[in-house]
Amino acid sequence: MRKTKLIIFFSVLLLSFSFAFAQAKLRLDDCLKLAFSKSHLLKASGYSVQSAKAALAESRAQRLPSLTLSSMYTRIGKITSFSIPMGAGETKKFQFGTPNRVSVDLKLQLPLFTWGRVSSTIELAQAGASLSQLQQHQQRLSLTAQVLQGYYAVLLNEEVIRLHESNVERAQHHFDVSKKKFDAGIAPRLQMMQAEVQLKNARTQLQDARGNLQKSLIFMGKLIGKGAEKIVLADSIRYEAVDFDEGKLIETALAHRSDLEGLRLRQQMSQSQMRLANSGNKPSLFFFSGYNVTNGFDPMDPDKFVDNYNAGVQLAFPLFDGFATNKKVAQARLDYEALLEQEKEAKENIKLQMQEAIIALRQAEAKIAAQKENIRLARETLKTAEIQYRDGLVASLDVLDAQQMLNQAELLHVQAIFNHIMAKLAICRATEDFSWFEVALH
Repeated sequence: MRKTKLIIFFSVLLLSFSFAFAQAKLRLDDCLKLAFSKSHLLKASGYSVQSAKAALAESRAQRLPSLTLSSMYTRIGKITSFSIPMGAGETKKFQFGTPNRVSVDLKLQLPLFTWGRVSSTIELAQAGASLSQLQQHQQRLSLTAQVLQGYYAVLLNEEVIRLHESNVERAQHHFDVSKKKFDAGIAPRLQMMQAEVQLKNARTQLQDARGNLQKSLIFMGKLIGKGAEKIVLADSIRYEAVDFDEGKLIETALAHRSDLEGLRLRQQMSQSQMRLANSGNKPSLFFFSGYNVTNGFDPMDPDKFVDNYNAGVQLAFPLFDGFATNKKVAQARLDYEALLEQEKEAKENIKLQMQEAIIALRQAEAKIAAQKENIRLARETLKTAEIQYRDGLVASLDVLDAQQMLNQAELLHVQAIFNHIMAKLAICRATEDFSWFEVALH
């Protein structure tokens, strides 16, 4: 019996620990670490970086000599031969080759001068590798912004549920008071029915809020690789003011934006492409050497293997390519000019994006202060209306209106806080600096 009790005790204890572990509260840093470890796109960008590095190594290999070993066996059906009398009734047979021809060749080639073709190819690969690393960085930025948005969306919906629950409690209290007054014969049935409608509407709004929370949890679960039912966040949504200088923020965005850096890398690639295209009709010089072992070379002994070597230089000079080189150069130059214009447009868009985010931030700050005062007034109004309704001085609709005013002010207040957070997030995303959220990209 005692053994059974111990087994039950430890089983309950183990289940308690398992439940506690499953419901461990997640902070923002925890969510970011999980998202970085689970993101398929981030892993794909890592593979792209490795691929670009391999392409760079491949392009650099053009500067090294190439060494090729080849072998060939040939069966020849008929061999030319002749015999020469050697005296004393003897003859000597000679044949040109052997029916079983075997050769082994070792060839070496090294570019000596390519008019910058190899260098331009390497420059293209280097810019491509840098671009792939930049795209990986941008993927981390995007994922960080998504996690922040999802994290605070969950906190917003949790706070909205809390506000709707308070509204349901107020509506329930007013309905109970109205029903008592109706049962006592001192209030008409209409007032009780109005209170009941208000209560049902409040419950419906609460149900909608719970559905919105579930959707935000599903989105968050997708980002961090957890089931929605296992996500419990440690924070609550709150207003945190920030001090900043608008001019410095815009300067920071223009100096650190990775998309501008990406355009500059593409400009470098376009310039390398111009140099590469321009070398299309220019001469190239190669050193070559070879070593060969083959049989069938000595007519006195056709099966004997004989070795030989060669060495030299090769000059190739294209004389006419149908003006293809000129067209390729013109195309590369136009691509470069287009990238310059794209950079100018991107800078203007960054300034616009920053200005809009700063305006949204200040609007949210003003709305937070206004709604905070509205909540205070709405609470006083509701308290007064409830007292006067209890004393028969005002109608039930006055209480219902006051409840609606308070609920609306509370919802607008928390929405303004969320808008303030999203405006901060937009600025952080534009400057690629999330220090306002105490987040650093690793």
